[in-house]
Amino acid sequence: MRRRYCFFDYDGTLRSRSLDAVPASARTALDKLRENGHFVALATGRLQSDALEVLAPYGIDTMVADGGNSVTIDGKLISIEGMPLEPSRAFAHRLDDEGWAWAVNCENARTCLTRDERYASLVTHLYYTPVVDPALDIDTLDPIYKIFVPCKKGDEQAIDFTGVTWARYSDELIYIEPTDKSRGIRKMMALLDAPLEDVIVFGDGTNDIEMFQPTWENVAMGNAVPELKKRADLVTSSVDDNGIWNACVKLGLIEE
Repeated sequence: MRRRYCFFDYDGTLRSRSLDAVPASARTALDKLRENGHFVALATGRLQSDALEVLAPYGIDTMVADGGNSVTIDGKLISIEGMPLEPSRAFAHRLDDEGWAWAVNCENARTCLTRDERYASLVTHLYYTPVVDPALDIDTLDPIYKIFVPCKKGDEQAIDFTGVTWARYSDELIYIEPTDKSRGIRKMMALLDAPLEDVIVFGDGTNDIEMFQPTWENVAMGNAVPELKKRADLVTSSVDDNGIWNACVKLGLIEE
């Protein structure tokens, strides 16, 4: 059987948001993929240390994380890069000028720094622990991995995102973060000395759009955003309706 290199987004693709877990059928599919000799990896916007911890129970320790900016193989961090500094700093200065609260992540850990005491009260789910530092100077930070902006759905139209890429995390929070996961996939495949045409990617969100490339096969979940479905070679059922299992069977990677 031809070996395929399967890269799965996590939130909304492998992980069911309603269950807050990877469904049993998806876990079985991952096991069968490995049994059949296929390569299984994550492709996520999450920070590398966060993704490694979250995926440990599912036996996944090889991943493209940080939205394509880090590569980890067999639990070992091979490379990690921050976002371009000048556009990130310019963006933070524009937020200051317009009165937006914001926080910044600049280490491979679930913490963030902010000058603004309002930040914690504006975010219901503080997944990244905020530390208030009134002397915080964005121009001295290096690297910058993510910037968080409390912003209700629809209000993002008032923000100038020139030079940065972003994704909505919740109805009240957006992340400024890398979104080109294909960059990390290409880097990993080069390290593995494996052909790009053997890649299959699975995704559901707007931050997966750049991962869907004509070079390889692209699978959108049934719960995916319309833009991603338009780019897909295959649209499977939703994550809550055995989507991963059904896609792997349809592609001939595993048998029912």
